Amino acid sequence: PGASPGHAPAEPTSRAGGKAKVVADLKASRGYSTVVMIGDGATDMEARDVPGGADAFIGFGGIQVRDKVKAGADWFVTSFDELMKALAGC
Repeated sequence: PGASPGHAPAEPTSRAGGKAKVVADLKASRGYSTVVMIGDGATDMEARDVPGGADAFIGFGGIQVRDKVKAGADWFVTSFDELMKALAGC
């Protein structure tokens, strides 16, 4: 009950705060100075809300708009085309 194919309970991303831990670990181990998390859910957004975590969060609502994610995102998009157009100018 509650299990799904491909779910790996031992992985940090399978539990609360896990995505934030992975981002912080990547920044520390790889020397990344800036990381932007893109996601569609609250656990994606929380990766920005811990010390050492993501520096910004882009919410994605292309499949389903979640009000909490839309309200809490630094930037919210409903299409990757919108994101790609904005990044093309960088």
